[in-house]
Amino acid sequence: MMHLTPVFRHIKHPSGMEAIKAAAEKVKKHWEELALDQGLDPASNVDLQESDKEIRVVISEQLSAIYSEEPGSWR
Repeated sequence: MMHLTPVFRHIKHPSGMEAIKAAAEKVKKHWEELALDQGLDPASNVDLQESDKEIRVVISEQLSAIYSEEPGSWR
């Protein structure tokens, strides 16, 4: 099983669902572009997960490792 690193996490709230989903999509698109920059398949390395209570954008362990090893802080 692949370990996934959350890069966006938000608890669902009825009054702000449109804004929360828009923010999640923006974060997902950003990480998909970063995956492409590293020569990785975005579909295999970035995912939007939604449950009854939470929306999350997660990245693969491989993509997380690439950016964890880079200088600076992305978290």
